[in-house]
Amino acid sequence: MADTPHNPVETQVRRASVQERLGELEQEQARLRQELVSLSGELRLPGLFLTLDAAGTSALLAADAVQEVVRLVELVSLPGAPAHVLGTFIYRGSPAVAVDLATLLGVKRQPELDAHLVICKGARPVAVLVDRVRDLVEAPTLVEGTVDGAVSLEWDRSGLMAGLCRTPEGVRPLLRISAVLAGSEGT
Repeated sequence: MADTPHNPVETQVRRASVQERLGELEQEQARLRQELVSLSGELRLPGLFLTLDAAGTSALLAADAVQEVVRLVELVSLPGAPAHVLGTFIYRGSPAVAVDLATLLGVKRQPELDAHLVICKGARPVAVLVDRVRDLVEAPTLVEGTVDGAVSLEWDRSGLMAGLCRTPEGVRPLLRISAVLAGSEGT
């Protein structure tokens, strides 16, 4: 515990630095994956990936970044928070921030009552609001380029996309979890 700063400002600066480095590592990993794809034609990503629906599109999120999936609960709004930060709630005794994935993608909508909160692993609880969690996909194939221009363009512009993956249901954007977690920092 001696390495942990006790000053809240220092903690916030350190957290921002760690998230920035994590984002850089994810970007480098995405570049290296794309390079492998260009050299071999395709690359199967190891592990399980959650299929999420948000903003009219299905996307993949690495299952190892997810702590739990829960139904939408009542959120307490945060005055002055960015539009994509929906509010807070108590998750297992700790305050958590809820971030709307659709709003991060530039889509304004009122969430349905059967929407889900995907609780992401991290230093503090952050939940991503999605319309629905579909299923798990094992070892999707990373593909080069764009397949569906409209889908990939929206995700590309948002900075949330780490690449495109082919699954049995079609091509899906791969979500960069560090970009979502960074979106919660407006609180």
